[in-house]
Amino acid sequence: MTGQYWRGALEDEGMQDEHGFIWRAMLDMVDVPLSGRRVLDVGCNRGGFLRLLVDHAGIGSGFGYDPAPGAIEDARHLAGTRPLAFEVADTVPEHWSGFDVAFSHEVLYVLHDLASHAAAMFAALAAGGSYFATIGVHADSPLMVGWHGEKAGELDLPGPYRLEQVADIFENVGFNVAVGRLPFRFVPVHAHRSDSHSDATLSSWLDYYYRDKVMFRFTKTDRSP
Repeated sequence: MTGQYWRGALEDEGMQDEHGFIWRAMLDMVDVPLSGRRVLDVGCNRGGFLRLLVDHAGIGSGFGYDPAPGAIEDARHLAGTRPLAFEVADTVPEHWSGFDVAFSHEVLYVLHDLASHAAAMFAALAAGGSYFATIGVHADSPLMVGWHGEKAGELDLPGPYRLEQVADIFENVGFNVAVGRLPFRFVPVHAHRSDSHSDATLSSWLDYYYRDKVMFRFTKTDRSP
């Protein structure tokens, strides 16, 4: 993270704009009702995903947290009159709980203490609630293994985690774990022309999106962690 933002104000804005096709694939995969529900977005950045959920899925209320103060300030401004709340935080704020559904996109791979995150999410969800976590940066993703090797020191990254590790950690705190590949349609070419993977072939990117980028569904069960 750089100061008030993850990359910088303009870079974070561009990153959110580029995520639109990913967010749509995430929503196409969700298998629980969203209308009227209380929703948490982990690592919400500038709040774009929660705005999408209000505008197109009719959620009842949305809450997002992120450690980048500038991004959260932008999220509050961009929310307008939508029923959204945002906090600067590294984990679920203590006074937030009872969520029906939670989401994260490329958050798990940056967390050094994944077990603590899993426990915090278990506590934050209502009984029967689901946490949908999308991850493409993992040890089973060839394109991202190379990127991780280049960026781990600069970004202070753990891992990379194996998908089995992620599943085991969340199962150990009491979640019922399922996983699937995201149902992408078209992948924008321009989004990958100027980033840190610009030397990768289009076929590598297609393998990444259609094979390696997955969504976990962690469902809170009745058994205690």
